[in-house]
Amino acid sequence: MSYIVLSRRYRPKSFNEIVGQKHIVTTLVNALQSDRVAHAYLFAGPRGVGKTSMARILSKALNCQKGTTGNPCGKCSTCNSITNGNDIDVLEIDGASNRGIDEVRNIRQNVGYAPAVSRYKIYIIDEVHMLTREAFNAILKTLEEPPEHVKFIFATTSPSRVPDTVQSRCQRFDFKNISVPDISDRLAQICKTEKISAEEEVFQSIAKYARGGLRDSESILDQLASFCHEKITLKDVYDIFGVVSEEKISSLINSFIEKNPELSVEIFHEIMESGRDIEGFIDQLLLYIRDLLLVSVCKKEQGTIETVSSDINLLQIQSSSLSPDTLMYMFQIISEAKSKTRDLLQQRIFLEVLFIKLATMEELKPLSTVLDKIEGMKKMFEGNVEDVGKIVPAYNEGVTAPAKTEIKEKPTGGFAETNIKASGDADFINTWDKVMIEVQAEKKTTWALLSGARVLNIDDNEAVVEFPGNCLIHKERLEKPEEKRIIEGCLEKVTGKKIQVKFTISKNGHKITNIKGSKQGLVQESKHKGLEDDVKNEPMVKKTIEFFDGSIVNVRGGKG
Repeated sequence: MSYIVLSRRYRPKSFNEIVGQKHIVTTLVNALQSDRVAHAYLFAGPRGVGKTSMARILSKALNCQKGTTGNPCGKCSTCNSITNGNDIDVLEIDGASNRGIDEVRNIRQNVGYAPAVSRYKIYIIDEVHMLTREAFNAILKTLEEPPEHVKFIFATTSPSRVPDTVQSRCQRFDFKNISVPDISDRLAQICKTEKISAEEEVFQSIAKYARGGLRDSESILDQLASFCHEKITLKDVYDIFGVVSEEKISSLINSFIEKNPELSVEIFHEIMESGRDIEGFIDQLLLYIRDLLLVSVCKKEQGTIETVSSDINLLQIQSSSLSPDTLMYMFQIISEAKSKTRDLLQQRIFLEVLFIKLATMEELKPLSTVLDKIEGMKKMFEGNVEDVGKIVPAYNEGVTAPAKTEIKEKPTGGFAETNIKASGDADFINTWDKVMIEVQAEKKTTWALLSGARVLNIDDNEAVVEFPGNCLIHKERLEKPEEKRIIEGCLEKVTGKKIQVKFTISKNGHKITNIKGSKQGLVQESKHKGLEDDVKNEPMVKKTIEFFDGSIVNVRGGKG
């Protein structure tokens, strides 16, 4: 006798043997026991999850010679003939091969005849979505009001392609993907019966690779049993199907955590040189990141995690080193890299650059955290104004005091050695501030050139403005007639007098730096260090640095 593959040999023969579809089994058994069986059913779901097997079992339960008690006996001639596929009253039709209106017309003609032996004549149409529109339309009337002795069972992997008019005439059951634990348990039972030796992790790995299909997992086990004469190991699964070991995947994630781009590229090259499929590897990596995210956010245990059971602890350790935002960002950019190109070489280059990026990027923090810190700073400023202390004068910002000021230079002259002393006999600095405001409103480029200078004196006839040694080009541009007219016009507007402006260059050549705003900066470079210390010791500055875990990069004058 020829060999029968495991997926056929262990095909469910009763409702008790159906795996992972308890909700459907319960409904059908109750309907059988209460004699509430519908005339048409639509079984929808992915491949290999038991749709056709369920249709056969339901047919046996309806026509079993021992009666419709819920579960077929599986021993009578009717049950055996349906199991073998040669019962004359249960017709299995392939919708892909018999999709035309002529085939449906034959069904319409034959439904009027009573069953030859059994209680019901049952039509099982597999992949019913392949029927043409005309064929669906032809069967509608028969499907809505069939003879009492006729039952229809449709199976499809694409329920969206079945017309609503057909679905509304059927009781629809949606089959779900079978869970990894259920498939693992089923494979373990088969291996025990077949006396196949295998590591426990093999069943879970096969179940993950089958993506919820029991028939696919049984075919994979059959192939592995032929490949391995002794014990099936996890390495055999990886070698046969080109799957990357989870040890390699976890090592790659560790390289991201450790900020080691060299190691991440090295691991990727090892995976590629071993002949693994790039797209399959990306899918595994995405699945692994998904598991990390579930462990990190949902605190889920092994029930929803699809890694090998021995790696759960490792997932918990790794997830504690990566924030949920970082994991979601990793998932997003890896998914985008997969979809960008199908070219093998370009895909490899994309992934190399991507892994370097992931291994060098900083930990991402949620925007809400930053907003919370800003809100905290706002409350701290509002509630602790008394802690601010004295206001530190801004470096290079002109000094305006309630009292009038006088500028007095030491004999050596120059910007770096200028002192400011309060007095009551000179107010030209305040006047110049007002002039600068008018110039800014008149022409911003003129104001920008002029903001690098300081006023030395303003009297009834002349205003003396001095530039540092590095601003000679500014002086030359402002000496143009059109520029001088703007400045002198602003002087007249503020003072009410016709005053000429005179530009000079500092004799000692010292430079003014970082002068901002309309007020004139009086540079005291020798005091910069002391000013920086004052800023660092300011109470609110200290609190800000501590709150944001930051540091002072530079101290600059000016407002804004």
